[in-house]
Amino acid sequence: MDRSIAVYIFRRVLQIPPLLFGVSLLTFLLFYLSPVDPVVAYLGLDTVEKMPPEDIVKVQQQLGLDQQIQVRYISWLERVVQGDWGISYVKKRPVLDIILERFPATLLLTIVGYTMSSILGIILGLASATREGSSLDRLLHRMNYIIYSTPSFLVALLVMLIFAIWLGWLPSSRMISVDEPITFWAYHADRLKHLILPAFVLAVSHLAVFYTYIRSSVLEAMSEDYILTARAKGLDERTIIYRHAFRNALLPFVTQIGLSIPYLIAGSVIIESIFAWPGIGKLTYDAALRADYVLLMGMALFTSFLVILGNLMADVAYTVLDPRIKYN
Repeated sequence: MDRSIAVYIFRRVLQIPPLLFGVSLLTFLLFYLSPVDPVVAYLGLDTVEKMPPEDIVKVQQQLGLDQQIQVRYISWLERVVQGDWGISYVKKRPVLDIILERFPATLLLTIVGYTMSSILGIILGLASATREGSSLDRLLHRMNYIIYSTPSFLVALLVMLIFAIWLGWLPSSRMISVDEPITFWAYHADRLKHLILPAFVLAVSHLAVFYTYIRSSVLEAMSEDYILTARAKGLDERTIIYRHAFRNALLPFVTQIGLSIPYLIAGSVIIESIFAWPGIGKLTYDAALRADYVLLMGMALFTSFLVILGNLMADVAYTVLDPRIKYN
C-alpha cells in the first residue's frame, strides 16, 4: 500500500470518533425532545395508568430520567464507549447484542441486492451508452424512468402478489420457513427461496441510479482526448470501451455506491418490514413503533458508523481503479 494512502486512511479513521460524537449528541437531543414518555415506552401505557405516582417516580429514578440532560447524556456516552449500549425498553436485552444478532440478515440482503443492481446497472448502462440514440437506448431510457418513479414498497407488493400469491413459486415473508428444514442443503435452499424476492426489490430500487451513472460516465469518457488517441492508434472499439472508457467510468460509480449506503439502509427498513425479513431495517421499524428510544439511539450510531466506513472504502477504491489519484 502506498504511504500516502496509509496516511489518508489514518487521518480518516481519526475523524470517526468526532463524527460519531456529533451523531450521538444530535440523536440524544432528538429523543430527549420527543413527546413520548420513556416510562410509557418502557412499561406500556396500560401498566403506567394503573401505577401510583410514587412507583412511576421510582421507575424514572431507575432509568435515570430524574437527572439533568447533560448528566444523562454523559452517563449514556460513557457506557457506550465501554460497550454497554443500554437495555432495550421492549426486548429487555442489551442493545448491542440485538443489533449484532440482526445485522447478518441485513448484510446478506444488502450484498445480494447491491450485487444484482450493480451488475444489471453496468450491463444496461454499457449497452445504452455504446448504442446511443438507438431503439435499444430509447427503450432502456423509458424502462429506467418507470423503475425510478415506482416506489420500492409498490414493487415489493407487486412481486409478492405475482410470485408468492398468484403463482406460489416463492415464499412471501420471513427468512426461513416455520417448519425449518433439517438437512444442511434443504436449510440453505429454503433461505435462498426466501431471499430472492426482497433482494430483487432492493436491487430494482437502486438499478435506475446505477444505470444512469454508468451510462453518463461512459458517454463522458468516450468524448475524452485519450479515447481519440486510442482510436488513432488503431485499437478496436471493444478494447477502447472496456479497457479505457469503462475503467474511468467506474470512478463516479464507486463514489455513488459509497454515497448510496444510507439510502440502502433506509430502503431496507421498508423492504424488510414488508417481507418480515429479520434484519436491522425491520428492527428499526419495530423500535420506532414501540418508541424504544435506547434501541433507536444504538441503531443511529451503528448505521452512522456503516455510512462513514462505506465512504472511506469508496475513497480507497478510487486508488485501485485509478493509480493516478494521490491523497495528500
